[in-house]
Amino acid sequence: MPRSLTPLTVQRLAYIRFLYQEGIEQSRHPSVLSARALTSFHDAVENFLGLVVEHLGVDVRKAPDFIQYWEVIKPSYELPSKAAMKRLNDWRVALKHNGSFPSEHQIEQARMVVADFFTSVTPQVFGVDFASIDMVDLVTQEETACLLREAQSHADVGDHVAAMAGLSLAFEALRHHYSGGYISFSWEQAPFSFGPTLSHFDEPRAPDGDRSVSRLHKLSVIATEVREAMQVLSLGIDFPSFLRFKAMTPTVHATYGGEKSYAVTNWLAAATADDYEWAKLFVVEAALRSARGDQARKLLEEQAKADSRYQQYPQREWTGAAGEDSAASAG
Repeated sequence: MPRSLTPLTVQRLAYIRFLYQEGIEQSRHPSVLSARALTSFHDAVENFLGLVVEHLGVDVRKAPDFIQYWEVIKPSYELPSKAAMKRLNDWRVALKHNGSFPSEHQIEQARMVVADFFTSVTPQVFGVDFASIDMVDLVTQEETACLLREAQSHADVGDHVAAMAGLSLAFEALRHHYSGGYISFSWEQAPFSFGPTLSHFDEPRAPDGDRSVSRLHKLSVIATEVREAMQVLSLGIDFPSFLRFKAMTPTVHATYGGEKSYAVTNWLAAATADDYEWAKLFVVEAALRSARGDQARKLLEEQAKADSRYQQYPQREWTGAAGEDSAASAG
């Protein structure tokens, strides 16, 4: 019977599945760019092998070379697919060290071999199905993680329309986490807000025939679009992928009473399980990239807590290079 999983093991399994899903997405890229999939598949398997060693308590002094894992683990568990994984490793070495690009057939073969490997080994070693490993365990933003799990509950019953709406809400929660509201203890806007939000109440008003209204409206539209783009880009999120995500998911509108609704267009109604998996991977990756902004927000909150904007502080003059007078002033 497999040992129970620790929270760290669950998180590492989630990361391994994340690498695997990235490899699948990269395998669909145009020729040359799709070669990156080999590296992601190889990284996923290598991380998995290291975790198997730890989980089974295999005694190793240092991490073995990739293919040596099969011999190291053999006394505790006989790993399958050794020959196939050697081919994957050879293709990866040829790409990384020799610049030899894999063929489409090799990339597809690598995807199938890795999928079979994870599907067969994960339940036997860890006691869970590989497909049940939830990448949401990597997401640290609580509201986004909650909405991702709610979206998954709809995907699990085949309702991909509702699942896509849940992903749309999850991403908006992520964006609001970093760009919405104000910094605590001050009236400063959130660090990734890039100005206040424009609403329809802010539409310019002028007498009929005043052509400047049309110009102001266009400038408002431009400001809104640029602000959204800046928020996405500043968090390190891939902008073309963001545009694809927006095209795939509905805009969910909320009423003052808290009800949420969205239009089920023909495009949305045709959403597939593959569409959902891609969109979910996008939100998870966006959350991981955006987490780098947590430190900036925390620092600004600590600064706002320490310094009141209304308090009078002593002033000093800049006098150039440090000297005796500078030392006296500092004292």
